[in-house]
Amino acid sequence: MTQPKRQFISLSEGEKTYAMSRAVVQGDWCFVSGTVGYDYKTGTMPEGAAQQALNAFTNIQAALKAGGFELGHTIRVQYTVSDRAHVAKVLPVIQQHFGKILPAATMVIAELVDETMKVEIEVTAFRG
Repeated sequence: MTQPKRQFISLSEGEKTYAMSRAVVQGDWCFVSGTVGYDYKTGTMPEGAAQQALNAFTNIQAALKAGGFELGHTIRVQYTVSDRAHVAKVLPVIQQHFGKILPAATMVIAELVDETMKVEIEVTAFRG
């Protein structure tokens, strides 16, 4: 039996800088890379953690859709937040998107690549 071909999903030219794909689809699985709140329409990173989280979910949904998935297929998520103070600000956004899905989740407090980034979200989705 042959494995289904991998599909590499890119949302921006900037991903090439980090030698990455926004997401990789392998069969019924979709692995979405750590995604930040960059606003591709305006070319800006918003200042607030909540807006960054909202934008990250928009970017994740675009990657999932490009691979034939939807947010409801998410089974695992990792949140990286740059400061504990941002947790209370992003929790309502997390509830809005995953409150009914309840994926397995981990939240880590760590510095991010760019000091303007406050939240990064990585998901694994399965549609089988």
